[in-house]
Amino acid sequence: MERQTDLAEVIDVVADKAQYDRCAKKLLAFKAIDAWILKTCVKEFYPYSVEYIAEHCLSGEVEISEHAVHQDQLNRSKRVNGDEQVTKMNSESSSVNEGTVYYDVRFTAIAPTNGEIIKLIINLEIQTNDKPGYELVTRGIYYCARMISEQHDSVFIGEHYEKIQKVYSIWICPSTPECRKNQMTRYHMTKDQVIGNTYVKEEAYDLLETIILSLGEPENDADCSILNLLNTLFSPSVLPDEKKNVLSKKYNIAMTAELESEVQRMCNLSTAIENQGIKKGLAEGLAEGRAEGRVEGVDLMAKLVKILLAEKKYSDVEKASDDAEYRDKLLKEYKLVG
Repeated sequence: MERQTDLAEVIDVVADKAQYDRCAKKLLAFKAIDAWILKTCVKEFYPYSVEYIAEHCLSGEVEISEHAVHQDQLNRSKRVNGDEQVTKMNSESSSVNEGTVYYDVRFTAIAPTNGEIIKLIINLEIQTNDKPGYELVTRGIYYCARMISEQHDSVFIGEHYEKIQKVYSIWICPSTPECRKNQMTRYHMTKDQVIGNTYVKEEAYDLLETIILSLGEPENDADCSILNLLNTLFSPSVLPDEKKNVLSKKYNIAMTAELESEVQRMCNLSTAIENQGIKKGLAEGLAEGRAEGRVEGVDLMAKLVKILLAEKKYSDVEKASDDAEYRDKLLKEYKLVG
């Protein structure tokens, strides 16, 4: 059998990553998973059980990469069929230069608060790189602002701003360094009375929240139910049967045929991505070691690949394999060389 070229191997990795991304989004569309996220992250649902939330608060349609984020772009359904007008939430975002950008997952949740029914718009995002050149919270706030502004002429008309529905953008980061693992950070609006004692109801300004969930390793208890659940769900090291067993017994999530299939599929894709990264990374390390007459080149690259895969930084494996300068930078960053 002919050995694949580097380009062919990168194509395989990218294809697996795209499938993994789609699979992760599908998992986040299951009510059982969403109910746990709402119970732990969204204060309007704190008083209710996960079972109640799943059964009574999530009756609407869940959108997966359907609605555009940016104002100048059409939603995916409208792009497919320009003549058909579909009344849905918007789940996409795009600019002219970078193509269409979609919200990963969006849905409406209903919270019975103080005897009133409150509708919330929830956006869930999977982000493998938690430091993509800007702070994720800034992007999360932008997403929230877009979800609020687009409510004009759909949720409210004219100047009836009192009808604006609160929005949440919740970011799940499976690949984080040790200093940020197993953390949940909330960013929201509060009132700061500088002078005087003006009274304004909290719901008048408490209209958006961005929450960052930085995942860790499943074997390290996070003292937080949703972090532990997601650590298990997105871990590449936990076998499929073990994941299904934990979800069923610890979190009382019934393993339907569809959910079980998606868990199995994501585990398979995660393994494929790791195998491609290991093969490409070690091959590069071996070539470097031979060229320099140093066996330690192989060992260093193997150690680096192992660390990057443990942190799920698959793109860094590819870049380190191709870019010697970037590889040296990572070797120093992880203190593998002096």
